Amino acid sequence: MNIGGLHRCSLVDYPGAPAAVVFTLGCNFRCWYCHNPELVPVPGIPQPRLVAWEAVAEFLTRRRGLLQAVVFSGGEPTLQQDLAETLAAVRAGGCRTK
Repeated sequence: MNIGGLHRCSLVDYPGAPAAVVFTLGCNFRCWYCHNPELVPVPGIPQPRLVAWEAVAEFLTRRRGLLQAVVFSGGEPTLQQDLAETLAAVRAGGCRTK
């Protein structure tokens, strides 16, 4: 999972539940209205620092019982090769996903 950022708590991204938001790197769209263009690779421009999935998983473990959901945003999360396994792991930890 190529992660470009983590928002540790959102009360608006998953209606009715406090959630963390994981921002994935990469996108195959070029939407003129994109609100996260820094997550889309551009040749010659430095990419954002990657966040290790292990750090995100550790954070979610520490917040078990406080956070109820994890939202995967981007970039385009469906481009991540391990998205299905990551979603399964988050759900196994007791969080809903979006």
